[in-house]
Amino acid sequence: MQYKRIFVTAAALLACVTLASAQDKGGKKGGGGIQLPPMINIKIADFADGGRIPNKYTCAAGPTSQSPAMTWSGAPATTQSYVLIMHDPDPVLGGSSTNDVLHWAIFDIPGDAKGLPEGVKNGEQADGAKHINNLGRNPGYMGPCAPPGHGDHHYTFELYALSAKLGLGADTSRADLLAAMNGKVVAKGVYIGMFGQK
Repeated sequence: MQYKRIFVTAAALLACVTLASAQDKGGKKGGGGIQLPPMINIKIADFADGGRIPNKYTCAAGPTSQSPAMTWSGAPATTQSYVLIMHDPDPVLGGSSTNDVLHWAIFDIPGDAKGLPEGVKNGEQADGAKHINNLGRNPGYMGPCAPPGHGDHHYTFELYALSAKLGLGADTSRADLLAAMNGKVVAKGVYIGMFGQK
């Protein structure tokens, strides 16, 4: 039993050293370590990454608040489409460890796009991009609306660059969207806005 514990401890230490070495060499040519894809740089002019989302983009402006304008850069030349997912990871829904509040998801944004305008309309876009239903069962943007007294929530914008268009229907579920993205993600960017109500 003693030898088994020593063996397991040694194996764990070796795994840590190997991972650390791979990460150190990851950025060097021929290092053979983990090669991370580039990060997409997202900018939202109306609030800083980690800053407070202005009321006009939240339920404080009413149930049909508009989405913020955003720009991005840094995706590889192989990008064929983008997927944008905005969600609130703070609430627990139905005791689930993975389910959270989906506020916005739009896919098949053209690969040459450099951003989205303020107030993206619901439904299919002229460029072929499509929304899936948010938690409120609407195909578009749903502004942040943390319950009063619940504190600030972290509204997370995740932008994925994909190596293909997905060609899914507008009735696609979030789970099916994520499954279709698997194996096609070539880069990702994350931007967080805070919002809460007293």
